[in-house]
Amino acid sequence: MVELPTTRFVILAVPRTGSNLLCTLLNSHPEILCHHEVFNPQGIYTALTHRNQILDLGSLQERDRNPLAFLDQVWQTGDGQRCIGFKWTRGQNEDVLRTVVGDRAVKKFVLRRCNRIKTYISDKIAQQTQQWEVYSKDDLHLPRPRIAADKEELLAHISTNARFYGELLSSLRRMEQPHIETTYEALFDKAEQRRLLEFLGICDLNFHLEAASVKQNPTDLRDSISNFAEFRESLCGSDLQPELNDPGM
Repeated sequence: MVELPTTRFVILAVPRTGSNLLCTLLNSHPEILCHHEVFNPQGIYTALTHRNQILDLGSLQERDRNPLAFLDQVWQTGDGQRCIGFKWTRGQNEDVLRTVVGDRAVKKFVLRRCNRIKTYISDKIAQQTQQWEVYSKDDLHLPRPRIAADKEELLAHISTNARFYGELLSSLRRMEQPHIETTYEALFDKAEQRRLLEFLGICDLNFHLEAASVKQNPTDLRDSISNFAEFRESLCGSDLQPELNDPGM
């Protein structure tokens, strides 16, 4: 039997919250192997460093017939790294989610994006372009689309994500599961990176983590929302108004 890694982990998030960024940051550390969406319905997305290698993980059909057996295989894909993990996003296999959430030996990263409007707009743009991952500027679809935003659609998107995080964190806390919360906006902060590495039990906390993902959309929402003035008026006076004018990530 192949030995399990010293540390197993999973990144739990909703789409468009920086999970690809976190995967590449963690995977840049020599002690960590971080796969991407190995349970994506459309494909098995391994770590970038392993995409040109043949991993004996089987086919999509085999994965979907027995997802928990596939999960066991994922834990065994390392090449000497002491930490092995992957990311799971809302809407993927629920049996896998229940298994990792209920396993105290699996450390859980709960990743969210503070700016709920940018999460919504990024999701709409990705749905339109069908471009979910970008690791080279040459591959980025240009020009970037401008999206017609809708307040009610935004509120429904926020509600769906909030319900997912609420249920997830309630389960983790009730079962006293090892987990850590972080945000997309904090991922480039050195102190936050040290905190995440420490959570995994990494010895070299000063290692310089490098991102491989490319930021896809402008930071200013005016450049991504075609009906910006109308949309801004619809959010006037709400707690979302500051997020609309947020110049950050």
